[in-house]
Amino acid sequence: MDIVVLTGFLGSGKTSLLNALVRDVKSKQQKAAVIMNDFGRQNVDAHLVDEEVEVMPLTNGCVCCTLKEDLTAQLHEIYLEHQPDIVFVECSGVAHPVEVLDACLTPVLTPITTHVDILGILDAVSISDDRDYPEDIQQLMYAQLKYSSTILVNKIDLVDTTALLEVIDYVQHTFPNIQYQLTQYGDVTLDVMQHHPRHISGHEVAHHHSHLNHFIYEIETAIRQHALLECIKQLPGTVYRVKGFVNIEGYQQQ
Repeated sequence: MDIVVLTGFLGSGKTSLLNALVRDVKSKQQKAAVIMNDFGRQNVDAHLVDEEVEVMPLTNGCVCCTLKEDLTAQLHEIYLEHQPDIVFVECSGVAHPVEVLDACLTPVLTPITTHVDILGILDAVSISDDRDYPEDIQQLMYAQLKYSSTILVNKIDLVDTTALLEVIDYVQHTFPNIQYQLTQYGDVTLDVMQHHPRHISGHEVAHHHSHLNHFIYEIETAIRQHALLECIKQLPGTVYRVKGFVNIEGYQQQ
């Protein structure tokens, strides 16, 4: 089986990319499976994936450290039980790709794995703001792209021409040996990937995790849409990502 790791910072569009790739696999009459890692206790994104695809969650921790051994075990289990042609591993937005690669390249998986590739996704809107992030976050965002087989510059429909050219210049100069592609909504096919042999040296594997935390707030009653939007607008800059399902007054669905 092939393993494709989807990496990118919080909110870059990994789940939209995942859904596009799953559709492509199904159109080719192949079988896909998904492992989704969420830094929080609840895996929100798992509910957004095609119901016909086997999805195995890894929650309440990061796949690159506390759940690393679980990832290897789940990959082996998926192969034995479902024998997919390809497994997509959607990393938490705070996962370091080297650790994930190390989990995918363990000896127990070598006999059953054909290729291991990384698709790194870059949010064209937020990349210009990376100087406002703490240094460890900036280093993480860099690493999430550095080890990619292909970089996808996503959300290009949300930036003007000048900003887009600046993002392209950044990618070309910072990652000159990695091919890139411009995307909207992560809408690509597997044809964007270039297979590269993978080898990780010992000094690359060890890293210190970024100092990030998560908070879960459960709302039992329906709320006003305006109140929700105002609450989100007032969140401090140190909140990098908000996601979930809520009941809005006047709407029947979440």
